[in-house]
Amino acid sequence: MMILRIGWRNLWRNRRRTQLTMGAMIFACAMLVFSLGYYDGFLWSLINNATEKENGHIFIALPGYYANPTLEDACPEAISSQILPDVKAEIKGVCPRLQAYALLSCGTDEENRTQPAQIIAVDYQAELANSKLAGDIVTGGFLTGDEREILLGQGLARRIRADIGSEIIFFSNAADGSIASEILLVKGVFSSGENIRDSSLAIMNLKAAQQLLALDGRVHSHRLFLRDPMQAEEIAARLNASLKTLEATPWQSIFPQIADILKVWLGVQLFTVAIYYAAMALITFNTMYMAFLERMHEFAVMQAIGLTRRLLAVLILSESIIMATASGLIGTAIGACANFILFYHPIDLSRWMESITWGGSSIQPILFCVPSLLSNLLPLLAMILLGFAVAVLPTWRLYRLRPVEALREG
Repeated sequence: MMILRIGWRNLWRNRRRTQLTMGAMIFACAMLVFSLGYYDGFLWSLINNATEKENGHIFIALPGYYANPTLEDACPEAISSQILPDVKAEIKGVCPRLQAYALLSCGTDEENRTQPAQIIAVDYQAELANSKLAGDIVTGGFLTGDEREILLGQGLARRIRADIGSEIIFFSNAADGSIASEILLVKGVFSSGENIRDSSLAIMNLKAAQQLLALDGRVHSHRLFLRDPMQAEEIAARLNASLKTLEATPWQSIFPQIADILKVWLGVQLFTVAIYYAAMALITFNTMYMAFLERMHEFAVMQAIGLTRRLLAVLILSESIIMATASGLIGTAIGACANFILFYHPIDLSRWMESITWGGSSIQPILFCVPSLLSNLLPLLAMILLGFAVAVLPTWRLYRLRPVEALREG
C-alpha cells in the first residue's frame, strides 16, 4: 500500500502533464468502448433485420423447398409432435407461413392498375408474439384476422395507387389447378427499408390464403424463433435428426455473409483495440519516460542510501499501472453509459440517410449500441496491459542506472 500511495503522489508532481495524459487515455478508452458497442449494435441489427422479420432463426420446410419453392410443396401446419421436448425448450415461438404469387389490381376499369406481387400469408397472432413484421407498418394497422385484409409494401401501394381501405382484386393459381380470386381490403402499408422488396410484397392472413389456394391445413414453411439465435446451427442439426419429412435450415446457411462476419468478429474487435491504442501507447510512454529522466538523480540518491533496484522498479511500474487503471475505469464508465443510453434510446438518422441492403439484410440508419461484457472489459484490460508495456523501458533503464554516474551528471 505504501508503494501505491507514493506512486499516486509522484504522478501529481507534474500535475498538468498527468492530467493531459490521463485525459487522452480516458478519451481513447471511452471512444473504444463506444465503438465496440456500436459495432455490436450494427451486427445485431443485421442479424435481427434478416431473421426476425422474414426468415426466422430456423427455416423448416420440405427438403429442397428453400432453394426451389413451389406452390404445391406444402407441409402440415402442425409440426409440434415432431419436435423433441428438449428442443422445444429452446424455441421462443413458431410462425407458419404460406408463400405464393398473384396479380393485384386496384382502381376502376378506366384507371385499373395491375402489378404482379409476392404474397406471404401469416398467422397474425404468432407474428405479433414473435416477429417484428408489425413494426414495419407506416400507415394503417397490422392484420387482425379478418379474411379480407391485406397489407401492401409501400412501393407496391404506390404503383397500384392503393390507400387504406382500397379494394384490391386478388388473382392467382391455386394448388389444385383452379383459379383463386378474391376482393381484399387494404388494412395497412408497410416499409421494411428494402425498396425492391417493398415494391413487390403483400401480406395477408393465413387462413384466408389457405382457402383461396386450396391448401387447407398446410403451409409452405415454419419460421422458428429461438431464445438464443447463436444456437441456430446446433438446434437445426438436432431438428434434422428428429424430423421425419422436413428439413431445418439455420439462418447462418441462409445468410452466409453475416455468418462469416461472426467468425472473424473477435479479430475485428482486437484489431480495433490495437488501432485505438497504438497512438495512445506513444503518448503514455512519452509521459512515463520523461518523468523517469527528470528523476534520474532522485533514483540515484535512493540507490545510494540503500533502496534496492527491484523496489524502485515496482514504484515506476505502480505509477504506470495506477494511471492506466484509473483512466481505464473512468473511460469504460463513460463509454458504457453512452452504450446503455443508445441501447434504450437509439437515434434515428433516416431523415439524413437511407437504409442499405447487404447480405440479404437491411442496414437501417439508426445509431444503436449493444453493451456487452466483452466490449467493456476488453478496452479496460488492454489499457492496464498498456500501463505495463510503457513501464518496460524506464524499468530497464533503472536496472542499468549507475548511481555514481547519475549523481555526477546531476
